[in-house]
Amino acid sequence: MGRSGLASRLDSPSRQLVWDLARELEQVRLHNVEVKKVKAYERRSFYEKLDRIDRERAAEHNAALDKVAELHDKVREEAEGVLKEHLWQVEQERLRKEEEARKERERVEREKAEKLRQAQEEAARLEAERKAQEEARRKAAEEAEKARKAEQEEKERKEREKAEQETQKRIAEQQKAEKEALQREAEASKKAQIEQQKKIGASNLSQEETRIHLRYVELHQHLKKFRKWLRDESKNNPVVKQNMGDLRRSIKKCVGQLREGKGANKGQLQEIRTTLEKALSIPEPSVGIRQFFAFPPESIANSDDNKVPALLIYTLNIFAKSLIASLITEAGINLGHAEPIGIVAAQIFSMDTFTYKGCHLVDLLWAKYRVVCPALWGFYGDEKTTDGKAALGWWRQEAGGPFVPEQTHADRMTALGAGFAALTLRNFGKTPRKNPFPNTMFWHSMHKILSLPASELQETHIILLAAMLHSSAQRIVGFFGHMGLALIRKAIVDVPKNLPRQSMGVNKLKLLKDLYKREKNILI
Repeated sequence: MGRSGLASRLDSPSRQLVWDLARELEQVRLHNVEVKKVKAYERRSFYEKLDRIDRERAAEHNAALDKVAELHDKVREEAEGVLKEHLWQVEQERLRKEEEARKERERVEREKAEKLRQAQEEAARLEAERKAQEEARRKAAEEAEKARKAEQEEKERKEREKAEQETQKRIAEQQKAEKEALQREAEASKKAQIEQQKKIGASNLSQEETRIHLRYVELHQHLKKFRKWLRDESKNNPVVKQNMGDLRRSIKKCVGQLREGKGANKGQLQEIRTTLEKALSIPEPSVGIRQFFAFPPESIANSDDNKVPALLIYTLNIFAKSLIASLITEAGINLGHAEPIGIVAAQIFSMDTFTYKGCHLVDLLWAKYRVVCPALWGFYGDEKTTDGKAALGWWRQEAGGPFVPEQTHADRMTALGAGFAALTLRNFGKTPRKNPFPNTMFWHSMHKILSLPASELQETHIILLAAMLHSSAQRIVGFFGHMGLALIRKAIVDVPKNLPRQSMGVNKLKLLKDLYKREKNILI
C-alpha cells in the first residue's frame, strides 16, 4: 500500500527509476554496514582468540619456568650444602695442619732452647774455669808487679824529688823573669799611655774617659766612611742618588735659615721633620744601627735584627754637621744664634720617630762635636805647641796645613761653647719626651774645665767658659740651685782672679758678673 501510494505519486518513469536507484543504494549501504560489523566482530573474535592462546601459552611457560626455577633452587641448595661441607672439611684440614705445624715449631724451639741452655752451661763452666786460671795468673802477676812497682816507685820517688827540686828552682827563676818582664811591659804600657794621653791632652782624664773620647773619634771616622759608601752605592741606584741630593740640600737650607725669635723657625722645623720622615720611608739600602752608637745598650748590641734605612742615618748626620757648621758660621759673631740651634736640635733628636728602641741617635752629633771641640770634655794642651793646639781643637786651614788664626779659633770656640750650652741646658719638664742632651752634660763639662789648674788653663778654656755662661745664668740656677750659683762664682770670679795673665777672654769672663747683675738681677 505504501509502494502503490508512492508509485501513484510518481508522475514519470524517470522518477520511478531514480527512486529505485536510491533505494538500491540504501540497501547497498546497509549491507556494507552489516558487513563491516561482521568483519569487526570476526577481527575482535580473532584477536581475542589469539590473546587467549597467548595467555594459555604464557601460563604454560610460566609454570614451566617456575618448575625449572624450583628445580634450580633445589640444585643450588644441594650444591651449597655440598660446598659448605667441603669448605668445613678444608678448614678442619687447615686447622689440623696448623696445629701440627705449631706443635712441630714448639718441639723445634724446645730442642733449640735445650741445646742453647746446654751450650750456655758449658760456656759458663769453661768461662769459670778460664776465670779461675786467669785469677790465679793475675794474682801471681800482681804479686810480681807489686814487688816490681814498689822497687820502681822508690826509684821514681827519688828521681821525682830531685826533678821537683830542679823544677821549683827553674819555675822560681822563670816567674821572677816573667814578673820582671811584666813589670817592664806594664811600665812601658803605662808610659806609652801617659805619652798618648799627654799627646791628645788627656793627662788629667781617667783611662775610661780617654777611651770614651777615642770611641767618639772612631765613630766620627766611621761616619765619613759611611757617607763615602753611600755615595758609591748611589752610583748604581738612581733613587738613592736623587734622594741623597734632595735630602742634603733641604736640611742645609733649613738649618741655614734658622733665626732668633719665638715661633720664627716653625716652618723650618716642620720641613726638617718632613725631610727626615722621607728618609725614613726609603727602606733600602739599610744598615745596622748599632754601629752608629758609640756605646750601644745591650738590647741593641745583642740584637741581630737592628736594620734601619741608610738614608735616615745619612740625613741625621747631615743635620748634625749642618747644626755645627751653622753654629761656627754665625754664633761666633752673634751668640744669640746658638739658641735656635739648640731648640731645633733638641726637638728633632727627641722625637720618637727618630729614635731606635727608645735610644736617641745623638752620638751622630757628639762624635762631630768632640772632634771640633775636645776642650769641652777636659782636654788641654799648650796652645804655643802644635800638639797642644791639636789637643784643644784648633782647626787647620786644610788637611795637614797650618792652623787657623787666633781670632778665627776664638770665634769657633765662642760659637761651640754657646752651642753646647744651648744644647745641654734645655728644659724638658713640660714635655713627655726624654731629653736627648741631659743637663748633667753641661755640669760635667764645666767641672772638667774648672778642675784644671790655673797654670794649665788655656785661652781656649776661658773663651769656652765665657760663651757657655753668657746667656745661661738663669737656667743654671734653675737646674742646679745654689750649687749652680757656686759654679758660676767659681767660673767668673775665682778663675779670673787666679789667672796670672789678662786677655780678651779673661775680660769677657769678668764682665759677666756685671752683666748678670744688670740684666738678670743675679748677684755673684
